[in-house]
Amino acid sequence: MKALIPFIFCLALGAASTIQAQQTVVVNGQALAPQTVQQLEAYYQVKIQPGRYWYDPYCGLWGMEGGPARGGMMAGLALGGQMRANVSRGQTHIFINGRQIPQSERVQWEQLTGPITPGRYWLDAYGNVGLEGGPSLGNLTVLAQQVQRNAFGYNQGKGNTFYRNFYTGTGSGSSSEGFYIMGEDWSYSSF
Repeated sequence: MKALIPFIFCLALGAASTIQAQQTVVVNGQALAPQTVQQLEAYYQVKIQPGRYWYDPYCGLWGMEGGPARGGMMAGLALGGQMRANVSRGQTHIFINGRQIPQSERVQWEQLTGPITPGRYWLDAYGNVGLEGGPSLGNLTVLAQQVQRNAFGYNQGKGNTFYRNFYTGTGSGSSSEGFYIMGEDWSYSSF
């Protein structure tokens, strides 16, 4: 019986550390203090699930370790350790603030910007982006607003307009030469 007590004690310690590990929020390789997690949950009004996350303090992007960006939060927070280049397991040769982005994230960025040349870029919390060590090449926030305005039916200049309703799947457009309307399995054009 006495021989079983240390064995049971070791099992209990192992189970307790497994439970604690399952309830831990790790950011950039370092566990956050429960008080920090509670402050973040109160500020953002969300329940932070235990897990391993990465956080980019320069622009506020965050994601799960091994994955793409999943959201944004306030930049400049002192959370966890230093973000590693391979934290997203990217293989695109496109680095944003030192993190190599994965292909799925590249596709999302390119829907906004067009093709991205492999290289090293910086991105700040205001959406300004540029090559590392260089000036701003543009602002992604402004670009996203322009794309959204165009996607939901605004005049593109030069007399051309278009409209797309993503709820109904219908769309229309016009130019000085005519107009069109379309649905899922039909269309009409005056061209």
